Amino acid sequence: MLTNKKMKTLIVLAVGALFLTGCSSTLTVGPKANESSYLGADASTKGASVTVPFVKASVKAETSDKKK
Repeated sequence: MLTNKKMKTLIVLAVGALFLTGCSSTLTVGPKANESSYLGADASTKGASVTVPFVKASVKAETSDKKK
């Protein structure tokens, strides 16, 4: 299971990705949500995802091409 420290890190990374770069999110509900695993959490600079039985949610960071 996830510890409090890991969960806090996951939340901070997800919120940081959301505010700093923009985001795209997906939510899958039903049996297709658990094709790869039943429980899981992942966070990186590219996004974050959480999987629980019958629900999978993910947030991916979007990059923008702004010219300076």
